Amino acid sequence: MSFQPIKSLQPVKSLQPVKSLQPVKGHQSIKNLNTALISVDLVAFQLSQNNRLQVLVHQLPENEHPQLPAGRIEPEHDNCLEDTAKRQLSRLTTEPATYFEQVITIGDNRRDSRGWSLTVVYYVLLRPADEQSLQSGATWIDIENGQPATPLAYDHTQLVMEALERLRNKIQYSALPIYLLPKAFTLSDIPNVFSVILGKAPPMRSIRNRFLNSDLLQDTGKKRYGSNRPATLYQVNKHSDNLLFDRLYLTTRAEK
Repeated sequence: MSFQPIKSLQPVKSLQPVKSLQPVKGHQSIKNLNTALISVDLVAFQLSQNNRLQVLVHQLPENEHPQLPAGRIEPEHDNCLEDTAKRQLSRLTTEPATYFEQVITIGDNRRDSRGWSLTVVYYVLLRPADEQSLQSGATWIDIENGQPATPLAYDHTQLVMEALERLRNKIQYSALPIYLLPKAFTLSDIPNVFSVILGKAPPMRSIRNRFLNSDLLQDTGKKRYGSNRPATLYQVNKHSDNLLFDRLYLTTRAEK
């Protein structure tokens, strides 16, 4: 079978130059360009000195309520989403995070008055720190009854609740409790983290079996002295990759 010759292509008309976009002041550029505002929001948790779970916030002059650390992705500085999250954290505290995890991505045209908004939400864990590590305008607020004790701007209260639910679930089968503790801690400090976050804790024998029968902890060679016998001080083994365990603690499972 003979093939039909292909008709010659017609020359394409020259493209008309695109009119340059005029810079738009303020936030109106979001709506004029018909694009979404994309950001990374951060839910940073710590345990306070008086054993309260807290979340990091800051106050902006234009908002009535404080808000979570949040900001847009900057391609010239950020190679990945976690870089953006770390940059937002560093704006509010000099204390480095011990753990990062992406929680949820949400977006719609109602969460921000400026237009369509999408955010990637991370939660991070930090060691207990004093107020000197905070930047100006930043503060820690308590978590009470599963949400921030103070109302937050935008939908940030809901974001905290989403992150807290993930944390509550994951500490039951992971090593996350030790990432909320100081650099040096005892085994008896670990069930305290469960008690603060879940309202109940596994027995000490289960703590010993799980955390000592792995390479998660390193003996610092130091002791904590108190009314009882001296307790060994441990630190997190930075080279360990043993983060998840194969089962939940029976005593910390949520009641149905």
